[in-house]
Amino acid sequence: MSSGARHLFGSVSTAFRWLDKKLGGRLTPIEAAVLLIAVSTAFMVRSLPAKWGPILSEFDPWWHYRVATMIIERGWSGFWEFREMVDTLSWYPTGLNVGSTFYPGVAFTMAFIYLALSSLGVSVEPVALAAALPVFYGMVTIVIVYFFARYIVGRGAALASVLLLSVSAAHISRTHYGWFDDEALSIPLMHAAFLFYLVAINEKRSLKGSLLFGVISGLFVGYVTATWGAHRMVIAMIPLYTALLTLIGRLNRNLLLSYLATFSTYAMIAVNVPKLGIGYLTEFSMAAGWLIIPYLIAVWLAKERLDEVKSLIVTRGIALAVAILGVTVVALGALDVPGVKFFSVLLPQFRGTLPIVQSVAENQLATWGSLFFDFGPTLLLTPFALYLVAKRRTNEAIFLAVYAILAFYFASSMVRLALPTSPVVSVLAGTTLSYIIEGGFRTLASPAPRIRRRVALESRALIAVPLAILLVVTLYYVPVRAGGVSQYSSIDYAEVPPTVLTSSLPVKQPVLDWTRALEWMKNNLPENAVVASWWDYGNWISRLGNRTSIIDNTTIDSIRIAKVAYAYLSPPNASRPIFKELGATHVLIFVTFAPFVGGQQGGQLLFYGDESKWYWMLKIANQEAGNLGYASIDEASLLGTGGSPTTATDKFWSETTLGLMIPYKPVALGTQTYHVYNPPQIEGYRLVYSSSPPYSPNTYGYVYIYEIVD
Repeated sequence: MSSGARHLFGSVSTAFRWLDKKLGGRLTPIEAAVLLIAVSTAFMVRSLPAKWGPILSEFDPWWHYRVATMIIERGWSGFWEFREMVDTLSWYPTGLNVGSTFYPGVAFTMAFIYLALSSLGVSVEPVALAAALPVFYGMVTIVIVYFFARYIVGRGAALASVLLLSVSAAHISRTHYGWFDDEALSIPLMHAAFLFYLVAINEKRSLKGSLLFGVISGLFVGYVTATWGAHRMVIAMIPLYTALLTLIGRLNRNLLLSYLATFSTYAMIAVNVPKLGIGYLTEFSMAAGWLIIPYLIAVWLAKERLDEVKSLIVTRGIALAVAILGVTVVALGALDVPGVKFFSVLLPQFRGTLPIVQSVAENQLATWGSLFFDFGPTLLLTPFALYLVAKRRTNEAIFLAVYAILAFYFASSMVRLALPTSPVVSVLAGTTLSYIIEGGFRTLASPAPRIRRRVALESRALIAVPLAILLVVTLYYVPVRAGGVSQYSSIDYAEVPPTVLTSSLPVKQPVLDWTRALEWMKNNLPENAVVASWWDYGNWISRLGNRTSIIDNTTIDSIRIAKVAYAYLSPPNASRPIFKELGATHVLIFVTFAPFVGGQQGGQLLFYGDESKWYWMLKIANQEAGNLGYASIDEASLLGTGGSPTTATDKFWSETTLGLMIPYKPVALGTQTYHVYNPPQIEGYRLVYSSSPPYSPNTYGYVYIYEIVD
């Protein structure tokens, strides 16, 4: 090894030792072993989908992948050209301006890793790298959350926390192989930011150390801001926590300087994210950060000049004035509020004003059942942990309590926010487990009580209770094999094929209709073909089918989405001009259907495809009908008395374009309704592709592509 390399290695080693000391001291061999077990478990569980090959899951990951490959194609200059990138396969005819639409963090990170590896002579397939990165991010999260938990609640609780997090269903759901999305990267960054902020504000820290760690925290917050739309929770959390500490009289020099360093760092990064820009400083999410700076300075001056009682009175008076000022400037429109999608996390009732958001399953309100499925029995251990944390009354304990309360509220408000809540649930559950187990071991190690039988029984109970709790928690994570498929375990979240291989159906075996349709599309449709579909499938059409789509999962233009929806629910003679005005040459629909067993001609629609989604097409079309200059659609005339797609009227099936395109028609038999295949004959449209023949066994999803004819 050269002297330069040795010097570099020595410098890095010294830096890591210094950082480890600041974060709580060196790992013992036992700690390192348990942490390695947690990281290894996280790797093995999250890698399970790799058996289906390097394929991305769901829809949005394909967009992040597309942006990353656009950068890779341009080399290192792609990072600078990001603002001007336009994808012409999406949102025909305008295309999609990548820089103003996407947060760059996910794509930039992958592109940087790929280009760095390439410069070192390491060759890797881009899609394989994209599929594997979420697993790596999940492993990094385990390590960061360990140090985060150890700094707040201690070593034993931290080890229990990461063991639980490694098999957390909520965390696995978006960090498994193929889930190349923003949450997987943002969660470790978020907790690193929180950890370094807590380290920075420690009153024992030197002024130089507080400023340094404050800047490091700001860099991590800025990275999250450039990566994830839900970064608003992070940039609101730090000012809120800082204001709370100030309100209860804990403002000191380190807190003031650390906050200024952290805020100025992440604000500088945020305004340079093309999607946000300088105007983001006036959105309330970011404005909260600078609004409290005068409050902190005023309180600091009061604390320096007044006695303790007067200082506390002034502190709370200024807090009330700042709160009133904030509400006033928002009411007057001087500050922007977040969009409905984000604002509805705070007030879920606003979600009903935006059907396109409400139509997505992961944006729905969480239920007790969904929360328990995400968190399992660990959810039951969190209340006692909050009590234990509250007893400490340290700054770190206050942070964990505030973080937990906000995270639980957000997770109950929106299903998809279970992921960012999973680390804090694991930390709280780990705290309770550690407390109970340590208590049991202390009892076991103490001399057996001989004075009274009642005391002896109580001592045995102290040993039995933690063992029983451990058994309940462990059983939840142990897979039970039923018909060769894992059931009732958090590992279910990982052991599923990528969504495109299941045709977006909730099954564990491949349903290849979409892959066949996309392959046919790529090889048989003209290169200038433009495919109209519901927005759910736009990314697959453009990314995997390599054909131009009109709308997709970015949902940037509600008017165009509503126009497509209106066309689907209009008669063919009205829909055809709309589709042609949009530039479409083909129209795609997706239908889910289960045939009767035994060769009988018939079956049941499953209502996972467009035969169900047209309910939201109807809502979205009517919301924008006035802006489109169209008459509203009579919802009752299509939905029937039941008000749902399952009670669709004859008018839907015989007069709307979508109803006519769905070849499985309802047939009443007594009190039951089943569906029978009828070859579609639609004026102005010609069926050119079906992914499977009618009544195909073990096939539940059917893709149909129609050509628009003159």
